[in-house]
Amino acid sequence: MRLISPIASIAFVASMSLEVVESFAPPRASRLGIAPRLFAVTGTGTDYDASTKSRPKAIIFDLDGCLWKPEMYELVWFSKGQGAPFSPHPEKPGALISVAGEPIQLLGDVREVMRELLEDPKWKDCCIGISSRTDEPNWARELLQKFTIEELPDPDTDKRPAVIQDVFDKSPIIEIAKDGKVQHFQRIANTLGISFGDMLFFDNESGNCREVARLGVTVAYCPDGVDRRIWDVALEAFPQTGGDVVGLDVFGYDSLEGAERFY
Repeated sequence: MRLISPIASIAFVASMSLEVVESFAPPRASRLGIAPRLFAVTGTGTDYDASTKSRPKAIIFDLDGCLWKPEMYELVWFSKGQGAPFSPHPEKPGALISVAGEPIQLLGDVREVMRELLEDPKWKDCCIGISSRTDEPNWARELLQKFTIEELPDPDTDKRPAVIQDVFDKSPIIEIAKDGKVQHFQRIANTLGISFGDMLFFDNESGNCREVARLGVTVAYCPDGVDRRIWDVALEAFPQTGGDVVGLDVFGYDSLEGAERFY
């Protein structure tokens, strides 16, 4: 049984169930050793109601390579240590630039996803946090404060445009530390008093994904950053507590149009 592609599965939006399929992982997933089992999406004949779908109590994001590029260790190399303070890019709206002139930009649909988390009332009771092992924590914190998430901030008002940091402002789970992601999530569980199964995590590193998924966290692998497709796939799959990683197999494809879901 083959996986159903995002395009071919139009009926998926109206009705779906998850069926375990004992199969080989897709090429990219297999190469990275991510998914020992696959899940295919099949119709049930019943209407799918998003309002009844369980939602995570905590959504956690990695930073480098997940929300923005380049990663901070790359920026150290490119800029020869001349990173912060960052300023708006003079030619690329929405991007920032380092002291050395190196551009930093948000990946995928990060701006759109962050705006949803900040403004959509369905997320008001969800804790939004960070799990990052970035090489330059202070630079990362500055980027959080300077990357805007409004598409076109009104220049005629004195109101400060919303920034990524606003999404995390009320969160008690900002883990920016050099120890492992497993340790991050153990502290997050203790701080929030919730189970690993109540959490959703986005990371671009396959090793981090595998380790955290083994805890029972729903983990979304996003090697090219958070975009709308992986965001939707992760929410559809939640909760995924069996140790499998959620993702899109893009190996061998020119775009995500032909990509296959893997759980």
